[in-house]
Amino acid sequence: MAEKNRQERFISTYQGMDKIWSGPSFIQYHDYKILLAELPISEVAVPKQPYGRKFPGNLDYVYGEMLYSLAGFEGYLRDKAFKVQECYIRPILGRNTYILEFDIRYRTDEEEEVTRPAEVLRLGETKYVFYTDYYRPM
Repeated sequence: MAEKNRQERFISTYQGMDKIWSGPSFIQYHDYKILLAELPISEVAVPKQPYGRKFPGNLDYVYGEMLYSLAGFEGYLRDKAFKVQECYIRPILGRNTYILEFDIRYRTDEEEEVTRPAEVLRLGETKYVFYTDYYRPM
């Protein structure tokens, strides 16, 4: 019953919304844990696209990996002198899948505009998965 209510609240809050948040850096957004906790459990837990890295774990673990990856990739882009144009979070609502997508839109030194996504899905009451291809500095 609680899960059904979470699904209904999430859908009513974010359906039709293009972006939950947008800004110049993911560091400026402060409600990640709240947003992840609102995410309903997906019956079909398949990301929208294939990713090279997958970090499964509880809320705290995924939250930490996500922040580390987002901030690390932003730093990598800035080190390469690429201009980060926008960071944003958007909901992807499927029939049985609920995804939070974290996108970084930037320009390369050849002035090509690129958008790189990462995704979080919830698989159970305490199970989350963070999917990414973001560069993670060592």
